[in-house]
This record gives sequence, C-alpha cells and structure tokens, in this order.
Amino acid sequence: MTDRTLPDGGPIERKVQVTGGSTYTVSIPKFWANDRDIGSGSPVYLYPFDDRLVVARPDADGQAQRTHIDVDTVGDDAIKKQVEAAYAAGVDEIAVTSDTGFSAVQRRTATRAITNLVGMEIASETERELLAKSLLDPAEISLDDTVDQIRQIALSMHENAVSSVLSSETDEEMTAHIISRDDDVDRLFALVSRQFCRILTDIREVETLRAGRRTVFTQFRVARQLERIADHAERIADVGSRLEAPPSNELASAFEAVAADARRVVRTALDGNTGEALLRRDSVDERIDELDRRLYEDPPPEVYLYGRLLESIRRTAGYGGNIAEIITLDRIMGDV
Repeated sequence: MTDRTLPDGGPIERKVQVTGGSTYTVSIPKFWANDRDIGSGSPVYLYPFDDRLVVARPDADGQAQRTHIDVDTVGDDAIKKQVEAAYAAGVDEIAVTSDTGFSAVQRRTATRAITNLVGMEIASETERELLAKSLLDPAEISLDDTVDQIRQIALSMHENAVSSVLSSETDEEMTAHIISRDDDVDRLFALVSRQFCRILTDIREVETLRAGRRTVFTQFRVARQLERIADHAERIADVGSRLEAPPSNELASAFEAVAADARRVVRTALDGNTGEALLRRDSVDERIDELDRRLYEDPPPEVYLYGRLLESIRRTAGYGGNIAEIITLDRIMGDV
C-alpha cells in the first residue's frame, strides 16, 4: 500500500532519522505536502504538545479570515445573530452586504451588532456594504481576566436583582442597569467564544494566547455557566419589576439567605474547592425544595413570581455545581 492510498486523515508512519549527527529529520509524503502548498524550501513551524508534534505553516501572507453576510438572503431578523456568530467563529473581517442597498433598519441593525462586539469596528461603509474589521491583538487578551470580569458582573447582577425583589419600591433604574450589565456579559462571553474557536482552528493561536487547548476549553465552559447565571439574574430582576409588594419579612429573609448561598456555590467552585461547592449546591437544592413546599401549602398572591425567583436561584447554584465539575475534570485531564 502506498502513501496515497491511505484513507484521508489516516496516519502515515515515518521513522525518525539522524542527519549529520546532530539533527533528526522526518520525511513528509510529497503528495501530502503538495496538497497543502508545501514545497522545497517552504518554512514550517513545529509546535510540541504532551503527546504529539504539530507541523504548521507560518501565516506568511497575512491573509485575514473573512466572511460574507447577505442581508437580502438571511433576512432582517437574523442580521444580528449572523454577525455575532461570525465574530464568535473567530473571523477577522465581516462584510455585510445588500445587492439592493440597505434599508435604514438593516443598516442600523448591522451597525449596532458590529459596534457592540469587543474589538470590532466598521472600517468602510457604502450604500451596499458594511465592512467590519477586528482590531484585537490576541497576545494582549487575557482569558483569565475576561472570565474573572464575567464572574464579577454576573454575581453582582445576581445580588442586585435579588435586592430588587426584596425592596419595598420598584427601582426601574436598577432593573435597567441589570439588563445593561447582561449585555456586557454577553459581549465578554462572545470574546471568550471567539478565542476558543480560533485556538481550535489555528494552531498558531496556542502560542499567541500562551494557553493550551484544554485550558481554553475549560475557560470557555466556565464562562458559559457564568453567562447563564447573568441571564437568570436578569430574570430575577424581571420578577422584582412585576411584584406589586415585597415579600413578607420571613420570606424575604429566606430568599436572601438561599440566594447568597447559591452565589457562594459559584465562588467556592471558582476558588477550586470543588467538593465543598457540590455539597453547598445540594444544600441549596434541599432548602429551595422546602421553600417551595411552604409556598404552595399557604400560597401568597405572588406565588407564581416567587416560584420563578426560586427556580432562578436553584439554577444559579446548579451552574456553580457545573463549574465545580468542569474544574474537577480539568484537573483529572491534567493528571493523565
């Protein structure tokens, strides 16, 4: 069997040889190299990993990754999601076009979607095209700092949202602030998603980000759980805006205590105390079950809204438990 008859993606065995007594060499099949535009004299980089050695071409041509979004095809309602998806996929340039020319709504939607993304700006604009380019330098991005920002915002949102439920007065300004902070979390999570996708598709990003793929994958998964906590903080704020009166002092104390413990699950998990975090999560679950029973045995007028509040608190503790499990798995994989 020749090299060419091997299945696509299958392994090709080569033996390491010594050249000149001080250099090891490994040959590359010619057809394989030709298919990847590698020839005699082509420079390549070697990236060492724990159990493999990856050969990659340098980004010599500096060609940016570009995607095209035709608003006439995707429709007005999908413009924002398409732009966000392209950004999260890691592209450097996003061209939003319309063969017939943008309507005012289409242009406004595309512009807002682009400018809300971290590091993207509109480089050029015509009647039929908006071209957005990334100004991000991956070497200057700290995923640890980004995930920590998400954590701070999400937990602060959660605490403020619970306070709005317990307040004797509806604070519309606070509700609006919590909603705006959820947008901040979404932007930061999109940045984490973007870097995760780039490190999966371009081996050179490993060196640029100075982080391994397993580490970035863990950061992505943790950020996803924190982003969901922020979503539930927004839902809790919505409960507060719908209540006509605050809960009784007894219920308010119970809600506040269990919400604080749910946030503590998240903090404990992120601090690395994963076993303790899982025990705290189970405790929060049990206490919410008990509160549920109390609510439905003697239901107050706002029982439905209180039920939504407790479910979001339960989910918050659950996401904290998920973070603990993610960090535990990362540790196990690191020991393998």
